Amino acid sequence: LRSTSITPFLKLPESYRIITAMWKTCVLFVLSAVAPSMALIPSSVAVDWTRPNVAWGTDTFGAPPSPPPNAGISFNFSFGDDMVLQQSPASACVYGMLGAGGTGATVKIASSSGDSHFVSYAVDASIDGTGGWKACLQPTAVGGDYTLTATCKGCTNTTAATLERVTFGDVWYCGGQSNMALPLQHTLSRNLSLAAIKAGKYTNIRIHGISGNMNPNQPWSTLLAAATNSDDPQSSTFMMFSSTCYYFGESLSDEIENKTGKPAPPIGLVHTAFGGSTIEQWLTNASIATCKNASLSASNQEWHDQRVMPYANMTLKGWVWYQGENDMHNLFGNADRNTGYSCLMKTLVAQWRTIWSATPGTTDSNAPFGLVTLAPSGTEGGSDIGTMRWAQTAGYGTLPNAAMPNTFIAQTFDLNDIWSNISCYKLVHCPTVWGNKTYWGPSCLGYCTSVEKTNWYMGPIHPRDKKPVGMRLAQAAGVVAYGQRGWSNGPTIAGCTMAAGKITLSFNKTLLTEGGTMDKIIVQPYNVASGASKMFVLTNGSDFCMQSNGRGGGCRDDGTGRQFPVLQNSWVAVDIAEGTNPNEIVVDLSKTNGTAYAIAYAWTGDCCSENPPTSGSCPLASCPLMGSVSNLPPNPFVAHIVNNKCKCVAPQVCDE
Repeated sequence: LRSTSITPFLKLPESYRIITAMWKTCVLFVLSAVAPSMALIPSSVAVDWTRPNVAWGTDTFGAPPSPPPNAGISFNFSFGDDMVLQQSPASACVYGMLGAGGTGATVKIASSSGDSHFVSYAVDASIDGTGGWKACLQPTAVGGDYTLTATCKGCTNTTAATLERVTFGDVWYCGGQSNMALPLQHTLSRNLSLAAIKAGKYTNIRIHGISGNMNPNQPWSTLLAAATNSDDPQSSTFMMFSSTCYYFGESLSDEIENKTGKPAPPIGLVHTAFGGSTIEQWLTNASIATCKNASLSASNQEWHDQRVMPYANMTLKGWVWYQGENDMHNLFGNADRNTGYSCLMKTLVAQWRTIWSATPGTTDSNAPFGLVTLAPSGTEGGSDIGTMRWAQTAGYGTLPNAAMPNTFIAQTFDLNDIWSNISCYKLVHCPTVWGNKTYWGPSCLGYCTSVEKTNWYMGPIHPRDKKPVGMRLAQAAGVVAYGQRGWSNGPTIAGCTMAAGKITLSFNKTLLTEGGTMDKIIVQPYNVASGASKMFVLTNGSDFCMQSNGRGGGCRDDGTGRQFPVLQNSWVAVDIAEGTNPNEIVVDLSKTNGTAYAIAYAWTGDCCSENPPTSGSCPLASCPLMGSVSNLPPNPFVAHIVNNKCKCVAPQVCDE
């Protein structure tokens, strides 16, 4: 971890938490490197013998430990009172461990609310060879209030296990690394959500999380109970829950109600992210081996075993994924060539769908999968973050696509923290946040006020504006996962024509009219003098490179896998204007004397990175191009210009 990641503005308790997290990460890294057999697992898993046998999944990491001699039957730790099970048409499954001496199990479900239309019934569980049991319920309609009782046949301890106040709705699994794990207490909109919950809103949402290096163990809970279980609301279970996961659920609830005019279904949010993790840790070693140039580490498959498989038998609606920062120094690659992160991302989606749908009638084999692209502050010192975002889409530039069907995306290149790009972060001690310091620095009052109200977690690498991320995820999920009318994507490049000193960019009309009306592309105000259009053209065709080796290190991958040793910076910022047609943008080439060998938009930096230095904030979603109705930014793009036409790097196509 970089020493610069610790800001001097943190209050002591938060500094302590960060240092503790850093030590845990360092210890985990060392142990996994020198003694893989000693790899650490979350304490809530390590001491819980009710962890499911992985025979119920498609991989193995050993049988669970034997139960204590006096133990009775139990549900897996991933279940609990107040939980949400997946509604029909899917069959929701529950599972756990038999008690000592157990030979079989039965699960009974009964209405707790006296619903005369529901007839209670029992299901005999399947038993594996290590004492694990699994029972799949009949598909159950949305809502309700149920009690599930598991009884053991032959157990020495005949005590039954129960789940109370269970309801049926949609269950979403949230995975990834620190920007998924970032606790709500470090986000700008948290108190608005807290007030809404205390006012009786979002009673349909329930949360559960497994402990990690940024979040505590969080058994299933209603939001109100999670928000009021501490004398200090900012230290409640709710405030320690994943911000991206929660804001997705909150916004999804709003999206469904606003579009349908009906109450949203119960939404269960399962959070498993672990700060600093790589995508390889969430995959099996066998699946990693199918991708060339993948990163090899003793910790690969670690979180697949410990944070995926314990939930693999839980029937889901879908997944949300936010990860990539710790893969910024690895090869981004190309899914078409089965290389790098691009291949791994495609593989993770396919593997998770296979694992969770192994039992017919449970999780859909093509269940929706959403992901968040990296914010500009997520480079971890790596280069070419635009190519990394492209790799997150398996090289198609947008979702869904042929390699990743039924997926959806939230772009965040324009959602950096509003105070991340100024000198105040590195130079200033804010007196109200740090001791008795009195130096505010040049015009840093706005910055200090913001940090005082909502402190960083290890600095701007974790943008605090997670609510807009959740809103974009929910908007896309409404279309892809729920079949609602709307826009799942911002403007997406379809092609271009170069003539008379200009390039006319055209954007996909089908996507622009996805919501039922034309999502005209507009140009928001930008600093023309400083070249802040975020549109660049390449003036030396031999310099086209998708991923460099860093400063002065040449090209690592030109898009075809070719490397070359010398790489010049021949990208030039150019001006843009709205075109005659609503799906067009006109690029002025006067600054390059009509020369352009390639063109790119939002491929590097944030919305203010080309502006003169300032002590002010950078407004959210302030990059120049925007869909006028969808309020979504374009999907970033880069393309060769060949014979005066755009040609994207395969598999992306933009030659219309």
